[in-house]
Amino acid sequence: MCGIIVCENGWEGFKAAEAVIAHRGGDGHKAVERDGIVFSHFLHSVVGHNIEQPFEGNGILAANCEIYNWKELAEKYGVDGRNDAEVLFKILENESRLERNITSILEDLDGDFACVYYRDGTVYAFRDPLGVNPLFYSLNPLLFASERKASRENLRELHPRTVMIYEVKGKRVNWIYNDFFGKPPHSGDLSRVLFSAVDKRIADMPFGILFSGGIDSIFIALRMREMNNPPTLYTAFTGENSIDAIQARRFAHEYGFEHVEVEFSRDELEHTLPALCGIIDSCDPVKIGVAAPLYFAARAARGGGKKVLYSGLGADDIFAGYARFKAPQVNIHNEQLSSLRSIHERDLYRDNTICMANNAELRVPFLDKELVRVSLTLPTQELEDKRVLRNVLKEHYGMDIAYYNRPKKAAQYGSNSMEMIRAIAEASGRTTGAYLAGISAIKNIRLASLYTGGKDSAYATYLMLKRNYDISCLITIASANPHSYMFHTPRIDVVKEHAERMGLPLVRIETRGEKEEELDDLERAIALAKERYSIEGVITGALYSDYQRMRIESVCDRLGLRVFSPLWHVDQEMHMRRLLKDGFRFIFTSVAAEGLDGSCWLNREITESDIDALVNLNKKYGINIAGEGGEFESLIIECPLFIKNLGRGVNEHAK
Repeated sequence: MCGIIVCENGWEGFKAAEAVIAHRGGDGHKAVERDGIVFSHFLHSVVGHNIEQPFEGNGILAANCEIYNWKELAEKYGVDGRNDAEVLFKILENESRLERNITSILEDLDGDFACVYYRDGTVYAFRDPLGVNPLFYSLNPLLFASERKASRENLRELHPRTVMIYEVKGKRVNWIYNDFFGKPPHSGDLSRVLFSAVDKRIADMPFGILFSGGIDSIFIALRMREMNNPPTLYTAFTGENSIDAIQARRFAHEYGFEHVEVEFSRDELEHTLPALCGIIDSCDPVKIGVAAPLYFAARAARGGGKKVLYSGLGADDIFAGYARFKAPQVNIHNEQLSSLRSIHERDLYRDNTICMANNAELRVPFLDKELVRVSLTLPTQELEDKRVLRNVLKEHYGMDIAYYNRPKKAAQYGSNSMEMIRAIAEASGRTTGAYLAGISAIKNIRLASLYTGGKDSAYATYLMLKRNYDISCLITIASANPHSYMFHTPRIDVVKEHAERMGLPLVRIETRGEKEEELDDLERAIALAKERYSIEGVITGALYSDYQRMRIESVCDRLGLRVFSPLWHVDQEMHMRRLLKDGFRFIFTSVAAEGLDGSCWLNREITESDIDALVNLNKKYGINIAGEGGEFESLIIECPLFIKNLGRGVNEHAK
């Protein structure tokens, strides 16, 4: 992976931006100018020889790429080249109808890439469809950069499945949606594709694995050694009771791998946290909890001279490893799709920037394009709890059950980093979110809340504020159809008052509420919020409704936006009790379930004893305690969001 800056010549922030991303390539640097645009490239070479970039001809290409089938592409397109970037450049140069055919060219690329190509007054910017390699942009001033921190002038992430085509003189932009997940299913021999995903990514220089001792990184390690390329394993943790450290140590000893253990102290972590927020451009507590052990492991790998690091990231997404895949009546393929759509913002940028801050390229075999497509076609019984991967470890490698049946443990908990971060925050007298926001100048991305006035959309908004996201506006859809499949309709009139009490602008769109057609109105509302308030994602209060969530995600994917559903598959009783604990006061505005008498339940504040009663009704009649099955509708009458200046955030007000 490399670093690129493309900007208007004379932009005053250019030198500062170059300095910010220079760490992404220490093997060479070149900057060229064409038609008032500067193209700057920092080279991180992993092929043993340096080829100067950007490439120049009729056009100019600034590329951050690892394209594994570049030799096959050279033959198919009838071009020659010394490496993957040069072959891509010549393919683009030879295409006379580039705007029309660019998506078919991208479909042929097997690998990870983020590129800016300029020719005849037009800029083409594009990424790999899962977003392994990052790219950010601004149109005023014109700027593209490999990391958000290159400029604080409203840089936005280029959505992985969106191609930008920008006419410089006319300042006209055209977006082409590359519907990667909408293409026909791609069945294939899973074992072949799985092994190939690792094999093609093995580097010709010393490399390491970010190693948790879980089955994902174990598989990569075993396959690499099978291909006569044994890696060094790097495990970072704190505390001798770290599950990751115990499991990784045992595996490395039993299977004879070189293993570097990195134990970090509380003082080291506390000292590192401000810089870590800056590296990953986020003060989201969850992201920081995961980032901490990765950072210390990558730093140790840097000391060991490793220029490439491998990660098991993506295995839980394609092989149903997360807890949410195990929820009752879950649609596993929908969960796969939802998880993969958001992985670029949720996980990939964090891990990419951590590795590059330590002069190492990140490679993620489980996010191989062909492997992802094959995984989406597998029978659900083969996917449950990563059964297919466990079977490979058991049958191909003869692995002991203690390894291939190890339960999933998130990095922030297996390494004990989150426990330590919470202790550091508590010692300062603040919540974790407030502490991280206080030590960092970083602002998380702007979001809009799909808000109904009910308990779930309000609480989802609150949770994202606690994670230090910037809520820029509310979006509400007023449906004329009281039986709408998509939208909450009771008391939707109060949303305007709620927005005023939060001090937030409101985007309100009316719809007739006709099935499927109402999605056009939803898209119109979200697009308007994106245009007016520069949002990069939306929040939903979805708990269990696949119907709503998948349609919202589909709309947002076309618009280049991320969807956050922080309540997805939470425990119903726990959710209801947390609402009261966190100061959310609400009433039921309608009831429609056995055991819920309107004369007893309507228009009065819900209490702990009411939740006890709902738990009993669940046992007796099977009703959904949180009302997700339509048993009741709710209305917030008071909550921590009503602080008149929500832009400062709940965490800041709580300090």
